Amino acid sequence: MKTQLFHVLPKMELPVSGIRLDIGTHVTTQIIPAFPFVYWPSNKPCIPVDMYLLDIAYGVTGDSLKTYAAQLSHLVRYCGTNNVGIEHLNDAHLHALSKQLQEERSHRHPLEAARNRNTVRDILSRSIQFLLWYQETFMPHLRTPLIGEQPVSPQIIVKRVKNDHGRSRGRRDEYYYTHAAMPPPESREPKRPIARQIIEDILRATYRQSLLEERSQRFTQRYANNRDLLRAQLEYIRARRVFLIWMMMRTGLRPAELVQMNVKDHEKILTTRTLKIPTMKRRKISAPMRHFPILLDAAAVIYRYLLSRTDYCNALKRAGVDPEPGTAFFLTLEGKPIKKSSLEKDFERLVVLAGHKDVQACLSMFRHRFITYEVTVHLKEFIEKSGKSRQMMTDIDYESILKRIADKTGHGSVQSLWHYIDLAWEELGVWASTDKALVRLHAFDQLFADGLQLKHELESSRKRLPKALQPFLDRLEEILAPAKEHLEGNESARKA
Repeated sequence: MKTQLFHVLPKMELPVSGIRLDIGTHVTTQIIPAFPFVYWPSNKPCIPVDMYLLDIAYGVTGDSLKTYAAQLSHLVRYCGTNNVGIEHLNDAHLHALSKQLQEERSHRHPLEAARNRNTVRDILSRSIQFLLWYQETFMPHLRTPLIGEQPVSPQIIVKRVKNDHGRSRGRRDEYYYTHAAMPPPESREPKRPIARQIIEDILRATYRQSLLEERSQRFTQRYANNRDLLRAQLEYIRARRVFLIWMMMRTGLRPAELVQMNVKDHEKILTTRTLKIPTMKRRKISAPMRHFPILLDAAAVIYRYLLSRTDYCNALKRAGVDPEPGTAFFLTLEGKPIKKSSLEKDFERLVVLAGHKDVQACLSMFRHRFITYEVTVHLKEFIEKSGKSRQMMTDIDYESILKRIADKTGHGSVQSLWHYIDLAWEELGVWASTDKALVRLHAFDQLFADGLQLKHELESSRKRLPKALQPFLDRLEEILAPAKEHLEGNESARKA
């Protein structure tokens, strides 16, 4: 059974208002980059939900509309399957829907639930938002309201709750609605920066996967008549994966921003030494650009990747394939722009190949890693220059630090960065006496990556040096092992 009852339509431009002037008629339009068209289980258009999504489209960005459509698919299916009109829904129906969502089993893992309690709450919360909109739009004057709080005796009783933002300074009070059918929330462990060991294992797996002898016969058999194309694909996949990880570590940008970066903006990267990153999560049709300065060595990494991208497109042409790369940084095997979801799935496969099947590791954890380290460094610099202790720090001090970070990360407000202050103080407490070891390990990170790159280049050129190189890499790890053990010990102590 298909979970999602929608398909995504391409860029839409809709007229929203018109003014007749002496010089002619002026029509204002709304542009929706991707609209999820929702339909009933019978394949007929679900007009109320489609109207709701159109109505809120101006205030959302990125994939939010698709997320809302996916959440509302469950309510649409329930109504369609049980032949219940939206206007006839009541408390019993929401309880039945909630029970169904909680009891459904995963298709891949039949012994596990298809979704956790927080996901069920999110689905019901979005359903409530839709029903409130539906009532206001189509049923504003009924004697018995469709949905509302208990005093008005509605068909669906909800409770309006004040949202506790904790440390979100400067924000106005916000409210949300709950329903008795919502299961209790599950505590969410905050995402920590992705561990260095996991990154190293992922890089090792990336290089292993680029070797022809490491791939299955079933995979290589498809290229029996074109080994050159196979080698070009393996080399490009390796370059793409390594560059992806490098970009996530060095910039902390969002994956959606990464796939929208323009190659033409970076053709002279060795000269400009500036990354031009489209800033997502803004309620604007065109993502505003932010400029991220880099050093020459970083510019050289980007330049080398762009050369690999060009080489792969040329290899496809030689193989009789007509690539259509456009201006995208990352390409599919066919030489077309790759989707964000495909990059994320590819990274998930790498994590498993690296031996971390049951460990939380996703691209967003690189962003947490980058922001945590940036806040830690800026906080350390601030207290050294100002001479202030933690007890002397003020909100203005913190905001000045977070503003500098927000300029790099593309946050519209420093409010969403406040929780990193606590993480940064934790890091300072752990790392204060290990500055030299930290510098040493940062150097090791780069040397480790460079060593793997050199080994790959030597193996690709079929030279006999890799056997001599591997003991060098092993010895390097032995030299740095004491520092790593010291830092990992401190990390374990902090978590305990």
